[in-house]
Amino acid sequence: MSRIRVLVGTRKGAFVLNSDGKRQNWSITGPLFAGWEVYHIKGSPADPDRLYASQTSSWFGQIIQRSDDGG
Repeated sequence: MSRIRVLVGTRKGAFVLNSDGKRQNWSITGPLFAGWEVYHIKGSPADPDRLYASQTSSWFGQIIQRSDDGG
């Protein structure tokens, strides 16, 4: 079975939802970047464990983060 991953960006941080191919049981990882607004989170097509997240704060402005271990 293939692995299903849903990447979710929210005002409270980012979340990674994982499931098997049947999509009956889900596990949730997060919040990643807790307290930061994450507008976009994207997995790399070259490396499935590489994630890019676009986040912002009123103090620091716009920031791009990269993870090489899937979150």
